[in-house]
Amino acid sequence: MSGPGSGGTNPRKFSEKIALHNQKQAEETRAFEQLMTDLTVSRVEFQKVQQLRLSQSRGQYYGGSLPNVNQMCNTAAENQVKKYS
Repeated sequence: MSGPGSGGTNPRKFSEKIALHNQKQAEETRAFEQLMTDLTVSRVEFQKVQQLRLSQSRGQYYGGSLPNVNQMCNTAAENQVKKYS
């Protein structure tokens, strides 16, 4: 007695369940891949911001040319002479 109401497996229903399962799995995979892509983009953007901040803070100390020490000494000496004159 494997009639419609006896609880037997219907191949059509089984294939529909597989198709729904595959569709759900594909949607979850796409969502996961999108999340990982967003995470990777965010990580790269964060690293770029960190590098920019680091280069800006280093620029204050390492950027530009060195001062002319002779000129600084001459100016200091002139100020000393003016101070005591």
